Amino acid sequence: MKMPHPGDLRQMVTIGITINGVNENGYPEEADSVVCRVWAGMEDASGRWFESADAENAQRGIRFIIRWHSGIQPGMWVELDGKRHTITDIGEYDFKRRYMQLTTERVEGVM
Repeated sequence: MKMPHPGDLRQMVTIGITINGVNENGYPEEADSVVCRVWAGMEDASGRWFESADAENAQRGIRFIIRWHSGIQPGMWVELDGKRHTITDIGEYDFKRRYMQLTTERVEGVM
């Protein structure tokens, strides 16, 4: 992998986690917590169509390249332009903790 250039990080993204909890009445409740807002570069990772439960779906993978942040883990989400992408994998560039690559995927139903 080629080391990213700081000028390639042009998209402002929000990275967060959805926390499952219980409200005061004992019902399950989801709450979103923002971990950080960072500048990111983007690369297309993959795309495919598939059928599930008689519906057609589109799955798209995007790689986000950001400066190193130790609090990010798979299962969190990256939000760009109001759309959330789930982080599936995290990679490093040169093991010096300068940049990290977040591999994400988003599944949408299509008509």
